[in-house]
Amino acid sequence: MNFIRSLRFKFIVGLTLIMLPLFMLLYYNNVYAMKVVRDKVSLTNMNHLAKSVEQNERVLQETNRYLYSLGERDPDIISLFFLKYGSGDYIIAKQRIMNKFMTDIGFYNLIDSFFLYDAVNDDLLLATSGNYDVKKSVVQESMPVQMQQLEGDIQKPEWSIVRGGTWNALVKTVRINQQFYAGALVDMNALNHTQQFTESGDRGGAVIVGTDGGAISDSTLNTAQIQLAAAHLPGLKNPYQVISEVVNKGEARQYLMLGTASAMSQMNYIVLLPEEDMMRNLPFFQQIIRLLPIGAAVILVTALIFLRHLLFRPMNALIRGMRRVSRGDLDVKLDPPSSSELEFMTRSFNQMTSEIRHLKIDVYEEQLRTREAEFKQLQMQINPHFYLNSLNIIHSLASLQKHELVQQMAGHLADYFRFSLRAGKRVIRLDEELEHIRHYLEIQKLRFPSRFDFELDVEPNLGHYVIPPLTIQPFVENAIIHGFQRRTQAFVIRIVARLGEKSSGQVDGTVLQLMIVDNGVGFEEELLGRLQHGQYAEDPSGQHIGIWNVAHRLLVKYGDQASLQFGNEVDHGAKVIIDLPAQTEEEEGGAYAEPVDRG
Repeated sequence: MNFIRSLRFKFIVGLTLIMLPLFMLLYYNNVYAMKVVRDKVSLTNMNHLAKSVEQNERVLQETNRYLYSLGERDPDIISLFFLKYGSGDYIIAKQRIMNKFMTDIGFYNLIDSFFLYDAVNDDLLLATSGNYDVKKSVVQESMPVQMQQLEGDIQKPEWSIVRGGTWNALVKTVRINQQFYAGALVDMNALNHTQQFTESGDRGGAVIVGTDGGAISDSTLNTAQIQLAAAHLPGLKNPYQVISEVVNKGEARQYLMLGTASAMSQMNYIVLLPEEDMMRNLPFFQQIIRLLPIGAAVILVTALIFLRHLLFRPMNALIRGMRRVSRGDLDVKLDPPSSSELEFMTRSFNQMTSEIRHLKIDVYEEQLRTREAEFKQLQMQINPHFYLNSLNIIHSLASLQKHELVQQMAGHLADYFRFSLRAGKRVIRLDEELEHIRHYLEIQKLRFPSRFDFELDVEPNLGHYVIPPLTIQPFVENAIIHGFQRRTQAFVIRIVARLGEKSSGQVDGTVLQLMIVDNGVGFEEELLGRLQHGQYAEDPSGQHIGIWNVAHRLLVKYGDQASLQFGNEVDHGAKVIIDLPAQTEEEEGGAYAEPVDRG
């Protein structure tokens, strides 16, 4: 069966075409909903981030202005340049500067430390709100670099990133004069406000990273998350990015990444928001994307299983039943399915096969009756034919006044007609048929004394086999009529009956072979060719009616199990071979029919 043309294929395609737009619409709807959530969440957190960065940048700019003004407005810092290092006035001026820095730290809440460095005397004045030793070490280590960067005339507003081991800071240094440098430190952790971001959850957070991607602030993010964010720094120009992290067993975890670059330093503010937490209020929209293909497959398989039970299985059973009927098997009975429509079709099919079976039986029985009647009719055609020949023989003997021969012939003819009274049977024993032929040949022998003779060569124990009546006689008659012509030697007919080989050479013990051989003139070549090709059957009313009669009766009774063969002997004479199935009365079964009504 062509699967493309099958109902199953068409249903799958049709259901797919119906479901596909629905699933595509649902898929688009879910994707759009998730995009809206991302847009809203990213907008909210980006606003927080922008506000936080703006506030940080403003404080850094104000600190820049503050540091730039120290050399012009602060008299204590200006006086230090003229006071002797270590003098009393020098120390008092430094103390006033320290007090001023401590006061200003409280005003600039983002600033961690202010310092004043004496490059000539390598003296550092540091006002800080935290660990003094750590801050002092950071400033002292960074000052050579800071001073080198300030050798030009133009001072840049950017802040430098200083790494102090476990503590990182932003440092801004300005040159007051040739001897003094003032500056400020900002703790990097003070710039990172993680708590202000919504939907960060347990696995999200914020971090400040440098241009090399390394973290320069503390963060709740782990190292892998920071590295993942650093790999996507070029995409910070977009409103947000959706990035994936591969976790255990190949599972991917997605994050919403926001970020912005600082205008005051070479650093970037990064926020990672896990989508799992961000979408926790929309679990359906988060999971439906993954479940859509599975749902479509489940629906399709369920529909196919349902239709297989409801439609495909009954239809396949009906198709198999039709195929069996087409092969001639009418003993087909289908079980009715559950649906009323298919149940009606199945019952109709069962009723149809039952009616066809009975009709076939009726037709077969009618054919048997027809063939039986035809067989009897063909069998009765032999008798008038022989009657005419017998009367001609008696007429000839009477004309010759051979009364004794007439008496003998009358006796043989009486036995012959007595046999004819029983010839209405469908089959007779072989010994009965041969006895009947012997009477016929004795009649012919009386007609042609010393010029005609016959021989019966029958294997022992063949007399109980049965054959159709008057099977041999037409060929014996034809041999006498056509072979016994203008002869100087005696005409001999030999009748052979045996079990042996078929004409094809195949030995088969079930074949009864009858052979009628004479030493006459034989068949003419043209006639022999037509007989060998079965052309005698084309003219049932012609001169070969006897041959046609026997051949047709054999065909009616035995079909292709019987055969007729014609040939000429090497030293003149004709030969006819009849092959029949070797059957006894018991094997033939019902062979004897009612005698033909002679009227």
